[in-house]
Amino acid sequence: MIDDVTSTLRDLIESRSGLPAGWVEVNSLDSGTNLTQDKLHICLYAIEEHGHVRNGPLVSTTAGYERPPLGLALSYVMTFTGNHLECQKRLARVAQVFHSTPRLGAAELSPAVQPLIQQLTVRLRSPSSEERTSLWTAYGRDFRLALYYGVEVVPLPPLGPESTTRVTEHRVTYAEVGR
Repeated sequence: MIDDVTSTLRDLIESRSGLPAGWVEVNSLDSGTNLTQDKLHICLYAIEEHGHVRNGPLVSTTAGYERPPLGLALSYVMTFTGNHLECQKRLARVAQVFHSTPRLGAAELSPAVQPLIQQLTVRLRSPSSEERTSLWTAYGRDFRLALYYGVEVVPLPPLGPESTTRVTEHRVTYAEVGR
């Protein structure tokens, strides 16, 4: 599921950028990973539970009530390797693509995620210089010019019924309390 979201971002950038196909790669920031020259690299660096959908109500299904999908927030860094001026141009193009399409609906989502996701929201983040330095240092890389994006909400469905206990009834009762 998460890899399908990353592929969706790559495909959106390539299809809407107006640049030749093949200039975007999905990579890891790990220091052992070679970043191909003259490519935009999309690197997922954090996965968190989305705070606004945490503790959602049970979902009614044909088999009873189930836990709702887990809402995730994904954090990406996107950087271009190559000439510094070309890097600025390519990152500006990425910013234009996501500024023009901050919400990805069914038309923009890959077929693999369409049945599970109604919409993704892509937001440009502005980490502090300390956070940026910590990120690049943690991965053992030289600091690079980059864009930072948060992608929400990626619903991750619970495992099948064998691993969860289904609630078959959801009831709330009220009683009068004496004054």
